[in-house]
Amino acid sequence: MSLKRLYRHMNREIDQIDQFLSTRVRTDHPVIESASRQLLDAGGKRIRPAFVLLSAGFGETKDIRLTKVASSLELIHMASLVHDDVIDDAMLRRGKPTVMERYDETVAMYTGNTLFGEAIRLVSEIDSPEVMRIMADTMERICVGEINQIQDQYEWGQSPKRYLDRIARKTALLIETSCAAGAVISGASPQTVKQLSLFGYDIGMAFQMTDDLLDFTAKSFQLGKPVGEDLKHGHKTLPLLYSSEDPDFYERLRQVNASTDAEVTKSLVREVQRNGTLERSQRTIDRYVNRAIRRLDGLPDVPDKRSLIEIAQYIGKRKW
Repeated sequence: MSLKRLYRHMNREIDQIDQFLSTRVRTDHPVIESASRQLLDAGGKRIRPAFVLLSAGFGETKDIRLTKVASSLELIHMASLVHDDVIDDAMLRRGKPTVMERYDETVAMYTGNTLFGEAIRLVSEIDSPEVMRIMADTMERICVGEINQIQDQYEWGQSPKRYLDRIARKTALLIETSCAAGAVISGASPQTVKQLSLFGYDIGMAFQMTDDLLDFTAKSFQLGKPVGEDLKHGHKTLPLLYSSEDPDFYERLRQVNASTDAEVTKSLVREVQRNGTLERSQRTIDRYVNRAIRRLDGLPDVPDKRSLIEIAQYIGKRKW
């Protein structure tokens, strides 16, 4: 089972969003267009557009604005991936060369900025002050998160609160916004918008924590990048937070920097894989997933509610 199979009943709508995105990444500059199209053609889970469409199921109105806001959120996500790859000097993304690897850092940064710009253009076409406010706040918070991610590299003493704030801005925020925007555009009640927004936040946190877990448990061919990349690039994730409660582990982790020998980081990865913190991380993920599902209690029993629950359950247990 995969995420795309869980929302296969929306395949036609997701395909329409992909086709719409294809028209919106066209630019006058061949290099930027090629780099943008490389990102789009790489595929992905399209989970943000899916959450927009599913949340719209709690309202009455469905029109082109849903396609536009879903596309805008996917463009923001694509832009953030390009910027993340620059921060990490990453060579692979979904098993293929990154934009930075194929071109260079400058092209990658301007490609990301172009995608952000197109996302803003799309939002301006939606004609919804509430959605525009939500999206503007989202983009500002994401940019702050990008800066925090740079500042936090190899800062092994950072607190759990700092980690939670970073992943909220990195991942949870866009999923939260997807749920809120879809509900607003469809005309759902303010209380429904609020609960779907909270659901999106919790499931977004679980999604990123699962990514953090998979960095230690999945195979390279599943991740589309080498295992242990977060540690190598100086990102203190949930398993490393828990492992750092052991003074000996923390002292060795504290020595890791950009020039650390690969064998040192591999030995730390192996220790995380056997010290019990992965199981503890999974329990934390389960708590976020269960809380997300409880957020839906009391909402109308529309067909898309069951899909949201199934996706939430899948996210907490996914293997890649």
